[in-house]
Amino acid sequence: MSKTGESEALALADLRARIDAIDERLHRLLIERGSVIDALIRAKGTNAPAAAFRPGREAEMMRRLVARHAGELPLFAVEHIWREIISTFTHMQAPFALAVDGAADAAEMRDLARFYFGFSVPLETVPDAAAVVARVAATGRDLGLVALGQPSRSGAWWRALVGEKAPRIMALLPFLRMPGRPAATPAFVVSPPLSDPTPADLAVFAATGKADSAVLAKAGAELLVAAGDDALIAAPADIDFATASGLTEIARVGGIARGICVGGPGSLLYAPAGARKEPA
Repeated sequence: MSKTGESEALALADLRARIDAIDERLHRLLIERGSVIDALIRAKGTNAPAAAFRPGREAEMMRRLVARHAGELPLFAVEHIWREIISTFTHMQAPFALAVDGAADAAEMRDLARFYFGFSVPLETVPDAAAVVARVAATGRDLGLVALGQPSRSGAWWRALVGEKAPRIMALLPFLRMPGRPAATPAFVVSPPLSDPTPADLAVFAATGKADSAVLAKAGAELLVAAGDDALIAAPADIDFATASGLTEIARVGGIARGICVGGPGSLLYAPAGARKEPA
């Protein structure tokens, strides 16, 4: 072997050794994270089915991830790795399954479910959005994934979320909105009532009446979806959109973290990357 070839081989061997060392550190850190989760379980217990779900904390983790990310590795790949870690350790604290809305595109919903909840969480496809809510209510432990876009036959499925002990919308996916990302189908995560003390950035309301997107926007709210005379609306919890919109029978049915928009303009639902999470 020539000196040049020998030098290149040594350089490659050094780089591979560095990669192996990094992989070992990553693995050891995951093991260490697991031991911390074990201590957390012993310290607080997870007898309450929803005790392990912390959507507000997860949102803050993702915001820090976006803030420190650099280099050529796609941001959505890092997001997926973190989501796998978060979901797996959450499942360790309090095992749960995921009921997936079968009225939407099956392949898209499965991609979304696996991207956000990984492979440790069992999935079961149920007929439609109403069946998802019914499963979450019946188990008091499982989560549900409901597509934002629904066939007309689904109706105002969110009305089943009204009531103190009813399931709640706890997230809107995707959390990171960016061009070219995989698993981009908009969907709600439905959960049992949570014990997370972190206030949601935006409240989600069910309302009756013809919802006008422009009127709601002027009032600081956003129409998420409508079915006949029923609407699902996101808004900061402290604003009064009822007077301006003329809607009635307004009931809070959940709360969501404001997502992050990478490479585009922000909105009520998505703050531009690098901006504060509060709506402008």
